Amino acid sequence: MIWSKTEAGRLEMQTRALVKERTQRNLLLLIDGIKSQDMLLSSIAGVSRADFDALAAMGLIVQTGSAAGASAPSGASRSAATPAAPAEPSDYAVFTQTLTQLISSELGLRGFTLTLAVEKAGTNDELRAVADKVIAQIADRKGEDAADRARRKLYGD
Repeated sequence: MIWSKTEAGRLEMQTRALVKERTQRNLLLLIDGIKSQDMLLSSIAGVSRADFDALAAMGLIVQTGSAAGASAPSGASRSAATPAAPAEPSDYAVFTQTLTQLISSELGLRGFTLTLAVEKAGTNDELRAVADKVIAQIADRKGEDAADRARRKLYGD
């Protein structure tokens, strides 16, 4: 199921008047009407279905739809920058986690903006664009061998 913020939810983000729990505030920040509930549950530590229910009970979010394949948003053709990449990541949540770990281990704090871009990505195309940037930065900083290892870790052989 897909959730969107209400006007009250947008105002809450500014005032922090109702939501005291940090995990619920983080969840409210990331609800964008694109990512499914399952995607958000897998990407935010400590969030449960009860947090969605609590935000909905406060009138801060509403259910906007139910997507059958929302846990793996569809993407278009693969990028020319990653010829070894399959057409789509097999599991959006696993790909996101792997990409985030790769940024941390290979780029450290220099990859902070890329980590934020991963969290913001709502489709396979957006996620693949971030992955291409990550691989390019790894190639610039550590060489093509490190970039090839990163590409294989993300997309397989």
